[in-house]
Amino acid sequence: MRNIVSIQSTVLNDKVGNHAARSILSDKGYNIYEIPTVILTSHKAVKGTLQINNNSLNPWVIFNKVRKTYKLSLNDLTIIGYTPNSKISKSIGKIINVQNRIVLDPVMGDIGIGLYVEKDVANFFKKVITKVKYISANFFEWSYLNNKDVKNYSISEIITDLKSFTRKFNSQVLIRSIPKNKKILNIICNKREIFVIETPYINFKERFHGAGDQSTALYAHYIYKKNTTREILENVTNDIYDILLKNKIRSKKRKKRFKAKSLNNL
Repeated sequence: MRNIVSIQSTVLNDKVGNHAARSILSDKGYNIYEIPTVILTSHKAVKGTLQINNNSLNPWVIFNKVRKTYKLSLNDLTIIGYTPNSKISKSIGKIINVQNRIVLDPVMGDIGIGLYVEKDVANFFKKVITKVKYISANFFEWSYLNNKDVKNYSISEIITDLKSFTRKFNSQVLIRSIPKNKKILNIICNKREIFVIETPYINFKERFHGAGDQSTALYAHYIYKKNTTREILENVTNDIYDILLKNKIRSKKRKKRFKAKSLNNL
């Protein structure tokens, strides 16, 4: 079986972070090795959530112990997500320096909420996005990392920035949940090609937690399967859309798969 290391929040009672990764990947033929960056009873946004004492939590130490115990490879795909503070970010930075295949989800904030991590953590993500092979970020996070305002960040600018970034750093970037005319766009780009896909907007009465974490887990899965760039975008988008529909009361089953379009000529 293939190995995936998941270095994210460990949330005991919500399908986010490491729990989200395991829920997506465990039935797809992977051994999942979890390393917590923080331990919570519920998602941070849930009132009354309890953070379990993390004074001794050191992902770098845990990573080395897990790697030795289970004989993991430095080439095993490694998801890095929510990082609660600068102390943990320094530990995560050491892992990024040695692990070869990182899928970075720079969990920092969202549209309508803003930045919900320390500025030191946000600045850490700005530095390490240039060091990793794969990035999965929502629109707010990508905008923040590029010093852009989500309200004034046009699609043409996004495309230009993505092409420039991926060519310079030889990486692949998946941008999720770009709002446009009551639709949602996802874009994937690497140094050779760029694609966009459009889905209807699903309106939840309460914010749905974990969609980004589950999308990133799916992204890792389709990278491992060696899908083409277009296939990765289509498969991640269609899979997560189905997950969202299942969690939406009175949702209608869609009739066809969403297809990606090339933006190579723009």
